[in-house]
Amino acid sequence: MNDSSAAPEPGRYGRGVCPARSRGSSLGRALLGGCLLALVAASCSSTTTSSTTSSTTTAVPDTIRVMGSWIDDEQAAFQQVLDGFTSDSGVTVEYYGIERDLPSVLRQDVADGDPPDVALFPTPGLLQDLVAAGAAVPIEEAAGALVDENFAPVWRDLGSVDGTLYAVFFKAANKSTVWYDADRFEEYGIEPPLDWEQWIALNATLNEAGITPLALAGADGWVLSDWFENVYLHTAGPDRYDQLTNHEIPWTDPSVKEALTLLGTILTDENVARGRAGAAQVTFQESIAMVFGDAPEAAMVFEGDFVAGFIESETGAEPGEGFSFFEFPTIDESPRSVVGGGDLAVQLRDNPGAAALMAYLATPEAAEIWAALGGFSSPNRHVAPEAYPSDVTRASAFALAFANEFRFDLSDLVPAALGSTRDAGIWGRLQDWLANPDDVDQILERLEQEATAAYQGT
Repeated sequence: MNDSSAAPEPGRYGRGVCPARSRGSSLGRALLGGCLLALVAASCSSTTTSSTTSSTTTAVPDTIRVMGSWIDDEQAAFQQVLDGFTSDSGVTVEYYGIERDLPSVLRQDVADGDPPDVALFPTPGLLQDLVAAGAAVPIEEAAGALVDENFAPVWRDLGSVDGTLYAVFFKAANKSTVWYDADRFEEYGIEPPLDWEQWIALNATLNEAGITPLALAGADGWVLSDWFENVYLHTAGPDRYDQLTNHEIPWTDPSVKEALTLLGTILTDENVARGRAGAAQVTFQESIAMVFGDAPEAAMVFEGDFVAGFIESETGAEPGEGFSFFEFPTIDESPRSVVGGGDLAVQLRDNPGAAALMAYLATPEAAEIWAALGGFSSPNRHVAPEAYPSDVTRASAFALAFANEFRFDLSDLVPAALGSTRDAGIWGRLQDWLANPDDVDQILERLEQEATAAYQGT
């Protein structure tokens, strides 16, 4: 994504659709509701059939069904978003959360001819499967203008298959954030680094003060994958990142070894709490406690913006006071770059209620409801800044929405056997590398063999 535009105008709704402002305005709510009702009414009069589905547009249903992976607190937050939609459109939504293996459940529902009206999930690869099966409904008419107005072009690309828009990214995660003990940094007069050289110098300063710089969750392969992806995006650049994602270059490419070699200069025994061997036993949750718990072992921990929620729930620390973050530093004057993930909404039944929900999820008004509750970042560039409850969460979300370069989490884009299988593929081989960094050539050769097998199986 190349987007150096200024911060968004708070509350802008969308080009050529309806100039509703923030949800705090009763006029804005009325205009938004009128837009959704107009969309429903227009859809009711339509008899066109989707080019990729055999279903025909029908009258607006009283109730639509939505499937997602959010449960517990996240489900409660999303329910408030859905309640806002119901208030504005008159369409009731039944949401059901699938805690484990949503892709399998959804595929089975599609095979049985009983899919939900809309599904939300975090893997763009599943979108491609649904489109290939003829199960997804194009949403250009319902939400295309809103997506173009409110999101950077990369989010349209990620939500499209063969140039046709099928998905809206509603919730996202900035996976290029490094979280630190703000009190400790202030005590030692430490400024967060802006580039790799400054980060190396910062680590040396902390070591000299007897403070271990980093906690590392080596027991969770996905954390190591996020480390690698950020370094690779900065060193190899976005084009090579895309080529590696699509297996257009092999994992034995020199650019991969270069990135791992550089990563090895920061994830050293000296810089990592408990050393590399000890870090191999540390889980994601444990790594956070090692920085922000009662007996801290390190000053920083790298992972996505969801770290903030863990810190607040476990320690009660306030963002900006007990903790804060800095963006993953640039490397050799690389542009500010963000690796992220996100949950995309896909319409699976061709009815006006589902189409209206897809349009609603593309608006800043919908995102602002969850943003105000915390634990949420939106890639929507027109979410009002004041919707976020703290400077920290606002900065993280805006770094995501306005990054000079953005790329989706590589391990979420490749086949699951390569990108998201415990002790195998990217996760497993990076754990091998953590244990034996000198064996990088053999490790990458094995990873390339697994990549070849995974892509042949797709």
